[in-house]
Amino acid sequence: MISPKDNGYFKNFQGHDRFDVPEPIYRVTAGMGGESYLIVGSEKTALHDTGMACFSEGLISNIHEILDPMGKTLDYVLMSHTHYDHIGALPYVLNEWPKAKVCGAEKAESVFRSSGALRTMEELGNKARILYGTDCPEITADGMRLDVALSEGETIDLGDVSVQFFEAKGHTDCSALYLLLPKRILFANESMAQVKGPGEISTSPLKSFSQTIESAKKAAALKPEYIIGMHYGMIPKEYNEKFFTDYIEEAEWERDLIVKGIKNGLSDEEISDLHDKIYWNENRSLNQPYDAYHLNTMIIIRRVRKAVEEGRTDY
Repeated sequence: MISPKDNGYFKNFQGHDRFDVPEPIYRVTAGMGGESYLIVGSEKTALHDTGMACFSEGLISNIHEILDPMGKTLDYVLMSHTHYDHIGALPYVLNEWPKAKVCGAEKAESVFRSSGALRTMEELGNKARILYGTDCPEITADGMRLDVALSEGETIDLGDVSVQFFEAKGHTDCSALYLLLPKRILFANESMAQVKGPGEISTSPLKSFSQTIESAKKAAALKPEYIIGMHYGMIPKEYNEKFFTDYIEEAEWERDLIVKGIKNGLSDEEISDLHDKIYWNENRSLNQPYDAYHLNTMIIIRRVRKAVEEGRTDY
Protein backbone atom coordinates (compact mmCIF):
# COMPACT_ATOMS: atom_id res chain seq x y z
CA MET A 1 0.00 0.00 0.00
CA ILE A 2 2.98 2.37 0.29
CA SER A 3 2.72 5.05 -2.41
CA PRO A 4 5.77 5.23 -4.71
CA LYS A 5 4.90 8.78 -5.78
CA ASP A 6 7.48 8.88 -8.56
CA ASN A 7 5.74 10.57 -11.49
CA GLY A 8 8.30 12.95 -12.97
CA TYR A 9 7.53 15.94 -10.74
CA PHE A 10 10.19 14.83 -8.28
CA LYS A 11 13.76 14.10 -9.34
CA ASN A 12 16.05 11.97 -7.25
CA PHE A 13 19.55 13.13 -6.53
CA GLN A 14 22.01 10.81 -8.29
CA GLY A 15 22.39 7.56 -6.40
CA HIS A 16 20.00 8.69 -3.67
CA ASP A 17 16.72 7.07 -2.58
CA ARG A 18 14.46 9.74 -1.11
CA PHE A 19 12.27 7.10 0.50
CA ASP A 20 15.15 5.47 2.42
CA VAL A 21 14.42 6.94 5.86
CA PRO A 22 16.61 6.14 8.88
CA GLU A 23 15.40 4.06 11.80
CA PRO A 24 13.20 4.34 13.81
CA ILE A 25 11.11 6.02 11.08
CA TYR A 26 8.82 4.21 8.65
CA ARG A 27 7.27 5.81 5.59
CA VAL A 28 3.54 5.01 5.62
CA THR A 29 2.37 7.41 2.88
CA ALA A 30 -0.54 5.94 0.93
CA GLY A 31 -1.11 8.44 -1.87
CA MET A 32 -0.54 11.91 -3.23
CA GLY A 33 -0.34 14.96 -1.03
CA GLY A 34 1.77 15.25 2.09
CA GLU A 35 4.09 12.50 3.25
CA SER A 36 3.31 10.50 6.41
CA TYR A 37 5.96 8.96 8.67
CA LEU A 38 5.58 6.64 11.62
CA ILE A 39 8.14 6.99 14.43
CA VAL A 40 8.49 3.89 16.60
CA GLY A 41 10.18 4.44 19.94
CA SER A 42 10.92 1.78 22.51
CA GLU A 43 7.88 2.86 24.55
CA LYS A 44 5.65 5.08 22.42
CA THR A 45 4.88 5.77 18.76
CA ALA A 46 4.06 8.91 16.80
CA LEU A 47 2.69 9.63 13.32
CA HIS A 48 3.98 12.75 11.58
CA ASP A 49 1.11 14.01 9.39
CA THR A 50 -1.69 11.91 7.95
CA GLY A 51 -1.90 13.01 4.33
CA MET A 52 -5.11 13.44 2.35
CA ALA A 53 -8.40 12.04 3.60
CA CYS A 54 -9.06 10.19 0.34
CA PHE A 55 -6.04 7.94 1.04
CA SER A 56 -6.90 7.29 4.70
CA GLU A 57 -7.73 3.61 4.18
CA GLY A 58 -4.30 2.89 2.74
CA LEU A 59 -2.57 4.96 5.42
CA ILE A 60 -4.31 3.07 8.22
CA SER A 61 -3.43 -0.24 6.59
CA ASN A 62 0.23 0.79 6.30
CA ILE A 63 0.36 1.78 9.97
CA HIS A 64 -1.18 -1.52 11.03
CA GLU A 65 1.42 -3.41 8.96
CA ILE A 66 4.18 -1.80 11.04
CA LEU A 67 2.61 -1.69 14.50
CA ASP A 68 0.62 -4.93 14.71
CA PRO A 69 3.59 -7.33 14.52
CA MET A 70 5.27 -5.27 17.27
CA GLY A 71 2.20 -5.35 19.50
CA LYS A 72 2.15 -1.55 19.58
CA THR A 73 -0.54 1.09 19.14
CA LEU A 74 -0.47 4.67 17.89
CA ASP A 75 0.17 7.07 20.76
CA TYR A 76 0.68 10.48 19.14
CA VAL A 77 -0.10 12.35 15.93
CA LEU A 78 2.27 15.24 15.16
CA MET A 79 0.84 17.93 12.89
CA SER A 80 3.14 19.90 10.62
CA HIS A 81 0.23 22.32 9.99
CA THR A 82 -3.52 22.28 9.47
CA HIS A 83 -3.86 21.90 5.69
CA TYR A 84 -6.07 19.25 4.10
CA ASP A 85 -3.22 17.56 2.21
CA HIS A 86 -1.28 17.02 5.44
CA ILE A 87 -3.91 16.32 8.11
CA GLY A 88 -7.01 15.56 6.03
CA ALA A 89 -6.99 11.94 7.16
CA LEU A 90 -6.74 12.88 10.85
CA PRO A 91 -10.42 12.13 11.71
CA TYR A 92 -10.11 8.70 10.09
CA VAL A 93 -6.88 7.92 11.95
CA LEU A 94 -8.52 8.97 15.23
CA ASN A 95 -11.49 6.70 14.51
CA GLU A 96 -8.98 3.84 14.33
CA TRP A 97 -6.85 4.96 17.31
CA PRO A 98 -9.14 7.18 19.42
CA LYS A 99 -6.69 7.38 22.34
CA ALA A 100 -3.90 8.88 20.23
CA LYS A 101 -2.99 12.40 21.35
CA VAL A 102 -2.90 15.02 18.59
CA CYS A 103 0.01 17.44 19.07
CA GLY A 104 0.89 20.67 17.33
CA ALA A 105 1.05 24.44 17.53
CA GLU A 106 -1.51 26.21 19.70
CA LYS A 107 -2.84 28.10 16.67
CA ALA A 108 -4.21 24.82 15.27
CA GLU A 109 -7.00 24.85 17.85
CA SER A 110 -8.51 28.08 16.50
CA VAL A 111 -8.30 26.65 12.97
CA PHE A 112 -10.30 23.61 14.03
CA ARG A 113 -12.90 25.89 15.66
CA SER A 114 -13.41 27.72 12.37
CA SER A 115 -16.34 26.40 10.35
CA GLY A 116 -14.92 28.14 7.28
CA ALA A 117 -11.55 26.42 7.63
CA LEU A 118 -13.18 23.02 8.09
CA ARG A 119 -15.42 23.62 5.09
CA THR A 120 -12.38 24.48 2.96
CA MET A 121 -10.67 21.26 4.08
CA GLU A 122 -13.72 19.29 3.00
CA GLU A 123 -14.05 21.10 -0.33
CA LEU A 124 -10.39 20.65 -1.27
CA GLY A 125 -10.40 17.10 0.06
CA ASN A 126 -13.35 16.20 -2.15
CA LYS A 127 -11.72 17.81 -5.19
CA ALA A 128 -8.63 15.69 -4.51
CA ARG A 129 -10.84 12.60 -4.12
CA ILE A 130 -12.23 13.21 -7.61
CA LEU A 131 -8.89 14.24 -9.14
CA TYR A 132 -7.10 11.09 -7.97
CA GLY A 133 -10.02 8.80 -8.75
CA THR A 134 -10.28 7.19 -5.32
CA ASP A 135 -13.38 5.23 -4.40
CA CYS A 136 -13.66 6.63 -0.88
CA PRO A 137 -16.97 8.26 0.14
CA GLU A 138 -17.59 12.00 0.61
CA ILE A 139 -14.82 13.59 2.69
CA THR A 140 -15.52 14.94 6.16
CA ALA A 141 -13.49 17.16 8.50
CA ASP A 142 -15.60 16.16 11.51
CA GLY A 143 -13.36 15.01 14.34
CA MET A 144 -10.43 17.37 13.75
CA ARG A 145 -8.90 18.16 17.13
CA LEU A 146 -5.81 19.29 19.01
CA ASP A 147 -5.11 17.53 22.30
CA VAL A 148 -1.70 18.95 23.20
CA ALA A 149 -0.63 22.50 22.29
CA LEU A 150 3.15 22.31 22.30
CA SER A 151 5.42 25.17 23.38
CA GLU A 152 8.74 26.15 21.81
CA GLY A 153 11.39 23.52 22.49
CA GLU A 154 8.96 21.15 24.24
CA THR A 155 9.87 17.46 23.96
CA ILE A 156 7.69 14.38 23.57
CA ASP A 157 9.33 11.27 25.03
CA LEU A 158 8.92 8.05 23.02
CA GLY A 159 11.39 6.01 25.06
CA ASP A 160 14.77 5.65 23.39
CA VAL A 161 13.97 8.59 21.11
CA SER A 162 12.24 11.92 21.64
CA VAL A 163 10.68 14.57 19.43
CA GLN A 164 11.31 18.29 19.98
CA PHE A 165 8.85 20.95 18.75
CA PHE A 166 9.64 24.33 17.19
CA GLU A 167 7.36 26.92 15.61
CA ALA A 168 8.18 27.75 12.00
CA LYS A 169 5.69 30.30 10.72
CA GLY A 170 5.36 31.68 7.23
CA HIS A 171 3.37 29.03 5.40
CA THR A 172 0.76 29.14 8.17
CA ASP A 173 0.71 30.44 11.74
CA CYS A 174 0.47 26.84 12.95
CA SER A 175 3.43 25.49 10.95
CA ALA A 176 5.83 23.41 13.04
CA LEU A 177 9.21 21.71 12.91
CA TYR A 178 9.94 18.46 14.70
CA LEU A 179 13.47 17.35 15.54
CA LEU A 180 13.88 13.65 16.31
CA LEU A 181 16.59 13.03 18.89
CA PRO A 182 19.24 11.73 19.35
CA LYS A 183 19.84 11.32 15.59
CA ARG A 184 18.85 14.96 14.86
CA ILE A 185 16.39 14.07 12.10
CA LEU A 186 14.46 17.18 11.10
CA PHE A 187 10.92 17.00 9.75
CA ALA A 188 10.90 20.20 7.72
CA ASN A 189 7.70 22.00 6.79
CA GLU A 190 6.32 24.13 4.00
CA SER A 191 7.56 27.35 5.57
CA MET A 192 10.94 26.35 4.17
CA ALA A 193 10.34 24.97 0.76
CA GLN A 194 9.45 21.88 -1.11
CA VAL A 195 12.49 20.31 -2.69
CA LYS A 196 11.77 18.58 -6.00
CA GLY A 197 15.29 17.42 -6.75
CA PRO A 198 18.82 18.74 -7.32
CA GLY A 199 18.69 22.52 -7.46
CA GLU A 200 14.90 22.58 -7.67
CA ILE A 201 13.06 24.33 -4.87
CA SER A 202 9.50 25.62 -4.72
CA THR A 203 8.22 28.03 -2.11
CA SER A 204 4.89 28.00 -0.31
CA PRO A 205 4.45 31.15 1.81
CA LEU A 206 0.91 32.10 2.79
CA LYS A 207 1.61 34.56 5.61
CA SER A 208 4.82 36.25 4.50
CA PHE A 209 8.07 35.54 2.73
CA SER A 210 9.92 37.20 5.62
CA GLN A 211 8.54 34.71 8.11
CA THR A 212 9.47 31.74 5.93
CA ILE A 213 13.03 33.03 5.57
CA GLU A 214 13.33 33.38 9.35
CA SER A 215 11.94 29.86 9.78
CA ALA A 216 14.53 28.51 7.33
CA LYS A 217 17.27 30.21 9.33
CA LYS A 218 15.88 28.73 12.56
CA ALA A 219 15.85 25.25 11.05
CA ALA A 220 19.41 25.60 9.77
CA ALA A 221 20.54 26.67 13.26
CA LEU A 222 19.26 23.34 14.64
CA LYS A 223 22.06 21.70 12.61
CA PRO A 224 20.13 18.58 11.60
CA GLU A 225 22.04 15.47 10.58
CA TYR A 226 19.13 14.38 8.39
CA ILE A 227 16.32 16.38 6.75
CA ILE A 228 13.00 14.98 5.62
CA GLY A 229 11.69 17.47 3.08
CA MET A 230 8.02 18.30 2.87
CA HIS A 231 6.30 16.42 0.01
CA TYR A 232 9.66 14.90 -0.95
CA GLY A 233 11.38 12.59 1.51
CA MET A 234 14.99 12.23 2.59
CA ILE A 235 17.34 14.92 1.38
CA PRO A 236 20.98 13.82 0.77
CA LYS A 237 23.12 14.79 3.75
CA GLU A 238 25.56 16.66 1.53
CA TYR A 239 22.69 18.94 0.44
CA ASN A 240 21.50 19.77 3.98
CA GLU A 241 23.08 23.19 4.31
CA LYS A 242 22.43 24.20 0.70
CA PHE A 243 18.78 23.23 1.11
CA PHE A 244 18.21 26.24 3.36
CA THR A 245 20.29 28.72 1.36
CA ASP A 246 18.59 27.60 -1.87
CA TYR A 247 15.21 28.17 -0.28
CA ILE A 248 16.06 31.68 0.91
CA GLU A 249 17.32 32.59 -2.56
CA GLU A 250 14.16 31.24 -4.23
CA ALA A 251 11.86 32.94 -1.70
CA GLU A 252 13.54 36.28 -2.26
CA TRP A 253 13.22 35.86 -6.04
CA GLU A 254 9.51 34.99 -5.93
CA ARG A 255 8.81 37.79 -3.43
CA ASP A 256 10.52 40.32 -5.73
CA LEU A 257 8.49 39.03 -8.70
CA ILE A 258 5.23 39.75 -6.87
CA VAL A 259 6.39 43.11 -5.51
CA LYS A 260 7.52 44.21 -8.97
CA GLY A 261 4.14 43.27 -10.42
CA ILE A 262 2.33 45.27 -7.75
CA LYS A 263 4.53 48.33 -8.24
CA ASN A 264 4.04 48.08 -12.02
CA GLY A 265 0.29 48.32 -11.56
CA LEU A 266 -0.66 44.71 -12.30
CA SER A 267 -3.85 43.32 -10.76
CA ASP A 268 -3.81 40.31 -8.44
CA GLU A 269 -5.08 38.09 -11.26
CA GLU A 270 -2.46 39.39 -13.68
CA ILE A 271 0.28 38.62 -11.17
CA SER A 272 -1.29 35.19 -10.60
CA ASP A 273 -1.22 34.53 -14.36
CA LEU A 274 2.46 35.45 -14.43
CA HIS A 275 3.05 33.16 -11.44
CA ASP A 276 1.25 30.32 -13.26
CA LYS A 277 3.56 30.59 -16.25
CA ILE A 278 6.57 30.08 -14.02
CA TYR A 279 5.33 27.70 -11.33
CA TRP A 280 2.37 25.71 -12.69
CA ASN A 281 2.86 22.76 -15.04
CA GLU A 282 1.41 19.36 -15.86
CA ASN A 283 3.69 17.47 -13.51
CA ARG A 284 2.72 19.71 -10.61
CA SER A 285 -0.93 18.99 -11.34
CA LEU A 286 -0.26 15.33 -10.57
CA ASN A 287 0.52 16.25 -6.97
CA GLN A 288 -1.71 19.24 -6.26
CA PRO A 289 -5.14 20.32 -7.53
CA TYR A 290 -4.95 23.63 -9.40
CA ASP A 291 -7.67 25.11 -7.16
CA ALA A 292 -5.46 24.60 -4.09
CA TYR A 293 -2.38 26.01 -5.83
CA HIS A 294 -4.32 29.04 -7.13
CA LEU A 295 -5.91 29.70 -3.73
CA ASN A 296 -2.48 29.72 -2.08
CA THR A 297 -1.02 32.00 -4.76
CA MET A 298 -3.82 34.55 -4.44
CA ILE A 299 -3.50 34.59 -0.64
CA ILE A 300 0.19 35.51 -0.67
CA ILE A 301 -0.24 38.05 -3.51
CA ARG A 302 -2.92 39.85 -1.51
CA ARG A 303 -0.85 39.79 1.67
CA VAL A 304 2.18 41.21 -0.14
CA ARG A 305 0.01 43.89 -1.76
CA LYS A 306 -1.38 44.93 1.63
CA ALA A 307 2.15 45.25 3.03
CA VAL A 308 3.34 47.26 0.01
CA GLU A 309 0.35 49.60 0.19
CA GLU A 310 0.98 50.15 3.91
CA GLY A 311 4.64 50.92 3.26
CA ARG A 312 5.86 47.82 5.13
CA THR A 313 8.75 45.65 4.02
CA ASP A 314 7.92 42.57 6.10
CA TYR A 315 6.18 40.83 3.19
